[in-house]
Amino acid sequence: MSKIRIIKFAFIVFLLCTAVAFAQNREMQEHKVTKGDTLWDIAEVELKNAYLWPRIWKENTWIKNPNKIYPNQIIRIPLYLVKKEKLTKEAGRQDFAAYQEPLISDSGEKAKSLKKQPLVDENTFMAAGYIADSIPRGGKIGASPSGESFFGNGDIIYADFDHPVAIRDKFYVVKTSKLLRHPVTGAKMGYILSINGVAEIVKAKKGETKAMITKCFREIEKGELLVPYYEMEIPRTAGQFRRPNINGMIVASSKDCPYQSLLDIVYIDKGFKDGMEPGDMFRTIAVGGEQPVPNGIIQVLSCREHTATAIIKVSSSPVAPGNIFADLNKN
Repeated sequence: MSKIRIIKFAFIVFLLCTAVAFAQNREMQEHKVTKGDTLWDIAEVELKNAYLWPRIWKENTWIKNPNKIYPNQIIRIPLYLVKKEKLTKEAGRQDFAAYQEPLISDSGEKAKSLKKQPLVDENTFMAAGYIADSIPRGGKIGASPSGESFFGNGDIIYADFDHPVAIRDKFYVVKTSKLLRHPVTGAKMGYILSINGVAEIVKAKKGETKAMITKCFREIEKGELLVPYYEMEIPRTAGQFRRPNINGMIVASSKDCPYQSLLDIVYIDKGFKDGMEPGDMFRTIAVGGEQPVPNGIIQVLSCREHTATAIIKVSSSPVAPGNIFADLNKN
């Protein structure tokens, strides 16, 4: 056999071996959807890991909304992930389920009892914000007597309102996001309202209204909203928190950067109508790669109907919108 033929033969064998290896790596199994099936449940049964549901969705591009699958549909299950999941477990992962918050105990005569304290400090709770269905109406920050467009604690600003106000009236300074859509379903979720500070009216004459920034959590800009102030009730705790079996997704964060870390604020797609309560704790999992990777722990600060605000309590790697959250007790 000539040298050229040997090279051609070797090349063909290489291509065949590569094709076989690729086929083995991409081994699939078909699953016929039955009533009540969800991608979460299918991943739990077929791949022994519910957190792999985004990988099933990725392999079935015809599924537009992963929350809507119907009986008799045929879904392809990527079985090659089972082996990878086994290897990942054998390699070991951080045991987030073992995480414990310290209990807050009374050092006096009531040493055996637990003393309830605020879940977080007042400023952190205020600044965390929330997702609202609509942008509230009220007032807006104008310029300042000095002509500045950015403000901090103690600064005097002009304010424009669509209703009468009086001296000593207080308002939250609120920054609004663009319309937020769910990163998976594309459904409209509302607007993130970030509370950047508190302002108090110091002058209210016809044609001119001035306010002073009395609290500033972040830099305040001209054009931010002034929403009527109300006392926020901060959840109180003795350090014993629920770890409910609820799963969902981080849909946004309070910072403009794509990745969040310890004590940053994130927003999730479950609320009190889904069983959430302030203080609830969950693990977070990054699901964009070949395998889901647990990367942190979040704690719920406040809940609305179907959304909640949470703080990152533990971060082994950056947490980002699109990460999922799930039961902290499950490995």
